[in-house]
Amino acid sequence: VLGDIDLTGVGYDRGSPSAPVVMIDFSDFGCPYCAQFTRETFPVIEREYIRTGKVFFKYVPFLVGMFPHAAEAARAAECAGEQGRFWEAADEVYAAQREWKQSADPRAALAAAVRSAGADASEFARCYDDRHTDVRTGRATDAANALGVRVTPSFVIDGRPIEGALPLAEFRKILDAALAPGAPR
Repeated sequence: VLGDIDLTGVGYDRGSPSAPVVMIDFSDFGCPYCAQFTRETFPVIEREYIRTGKVFFKYVPFLVGMFPHAAEAARAAECAGEQGRFWEAADEVYAAQREWKQSADPRAALAAAVRSAGADASEFARCYDDRHTDVRTGRATDAANALGVRVTPSFVIDGRPIEGALPLAEFRKILDAALAPGAPR
């Protein structure tokens, strides 16, 4: 729960829910800075903070409404998520971002990204066509809007809002300060 917004069942979690610090990432698959954070900074945060039990991480994919084909990209990742391949698909969707954003029809590029992530192509096609995951993305978008998220990526680290894909050194400072003895909880 963040403020009075319940994020249970919204987004994807990594790490121990009992970790001393909670980091929430609100990102749009169409955002180039979200791709940069996910591909360059997040792997280090995962290795140094999440896997070591220091940080519980929640990734909330939502739609800002300004990026071409972002809804389709979110649908693709959510469909891969139904096959237990969300994290791999998110990486591949971000890696292929330029291709699917510039395409008149992003489906082929997104399907290729999801296949590269190890998702079954026929299950993906059924899911993508029936669009039932759009409800999940809608819930995430509603939560982000209710929290006043307007910049992507946006983070909340132990209740502190952080806007933008800061350099890794800045995230380390913020996380280390939150982990310090006597830090407000």
